[in-house]
Amino acid sequence: MASETRYSEYSPDFTAQAEHDLVQALLQDETTYCWNTTHPESEAYFAELEKAFVLDDWLEVDVEARSQTLFAHLDRLWVEKVPDNVEALALDLPILGALYQRFASRVPQVTLETIAKQAKNLMSTNLCLAERLVKCVQQLALGWEEEDLLVMARPLAYAMRGAETEAIESVLGTVRGVPFAELSKMEQARLSLAIARYAFAELESRGDS
Repeated sequence: MASETRYSEYSPDFTAQAEHDLVQALLQDETTYCWNTTHPESEAYFAELEKAFVLDDWLEVDVEARSQTLFAHLDRLWVEKVPDNVEALALDLPILGALYQRFASRVPQVTLETIAKQAKNLMSTNLCLAERLVKCVQQLALGWEEEDLLVMARPLAYAMRGAETEAIESVLGTVRGVPFAELSKMEQARLSLAIARYAFAELESRGDS
């Protein structure tokens, strides 16, 4: 991965030299840094530092423009350092965003990305809805056979049109609100299938295929 390649460029010698330079800089500086920010003397210390950083001669529009440039650069660095986000950018962002908003607190990011990608790809197939749901979660290594997943998927797939939300919420209500890794295998499967059903409902409402 790109991040691994970038990190590998920093050899042990480079790291040792950087640490040496840092120690030298700290030893040579006659000023003692105020590590304890709650210390009574810290307020005066930081006030003195701020005097050396004055933007009075900068126009407000310049500050705003440069700030936006900085933040955009930081965003790019974040994406580069988190490879999982690279794949997310290749997905249908609206549906992925909908899954994040609804389920980010309940399942890992990679789970949502897998389900969103599979749901998008399966929209144009001739598989029945129950089979699509199973295909969406099979890559999550939940430890279930396809036949068992089909049994769990059918109540979600066969809900009457207009009652999809009710069926999804009914399943979600049976799953504890604890971290995904702490759920039982049954709960993980039910939650994943419910999220897949939600993804298909969103895609259908958006007219995606």
